[in-house]
Amino acid sequence: MPAAGRENWRQVARATAAHSTVTFNDASSCRFLDSAAFRRLFGVPIVDGPYSVTVSRDTEEHETVLRAAHDGYAERFGIIHERFVALSEDGNRVDGEDVFLPATGNALPEDAEDLFAVRFHLHPAIRANRLTDGHGAVLMLPNKDIWNLNAHEDVVAVEESVYLAGQDGPRRTMQIVIYGRARDVHRVHWTFSHMPQMTPAARQARRGQEPELPL
Repeated sequence: MPAAGRENWRQVARATAAHSTVTFNDASSCRFLDSAAFRRLFGVPIVDGPYSVTVSRDTEEHETVLRAAHDGYAERFGIIHERFVALSEDGNRVDGEDVFLPATGNALPEDAEDLFAVRFHLHPAIRANRLTDGHGAVLMLPNKDIWNLNAHEDVVAVEESVYLAGQDGPRRTMQIVIYGRARDVHRVHWTFSHMPQMTPAARQARRGQEPELPL
C-alpha cells in the first residue's frame, strides 16, 4: 500500500484483480460488506470467501513445486481454481499452470459464467513488449536482464495497471493478462524464463559468424 492516500486504495488492493492470480467474471474470490456504517466502525469486512484452501510444497527433480487450490468461486460460478508452480534449481525458469475444475460433477454447468483472466502485474521499472505472434512477451529489467513469458497455446494482452507498494504513492505500471473461458480452456500453461546476457566477446564472436549480405 502507498504511504499516502492509503484508504483511497485499500479496497482496490484487496480485490483479486489487484493480484497476480486468476479472476472469474471480474469478481473477487472474497465478498465484502461495503456499508457506510460498518466502514466507519470496522472498515469493509469480508463476509464470504474461500472455505477450503489447500497448499503443498515439494522438491521434484531439482525443482521446487508449489500446489495450491481454493473454492472461492465454487458457490457463485461452480469453479475450483488450482495452480501449480515449479521453480528451477538455478532460479532461471518458472513453469506455472492454472487449472479450472468443476466444483461438482465432471463438467461445468452449461449456464455457468466462466470468463477467466490470468494476471501478472509488473513492477513499473520493467518494460514489457508483446511478441508478434501474441503468445508471449519480452520483459526487460532495469539492469538489462531479459525474461521471456511464454503462454504456449494462449494469447496474452499487455494492459495498464497500478503499482501500490511505492512509498511515493500509486504509480502507473503494466500487467500481462491471459483471457479465456473455462469451458473451452480447462488449463493455462505459462513459463517465465531468464535469457542469459551475452558477454562482449560472445557478441563479437556471434557477429563474426554472421554471413555477409551481398551489396
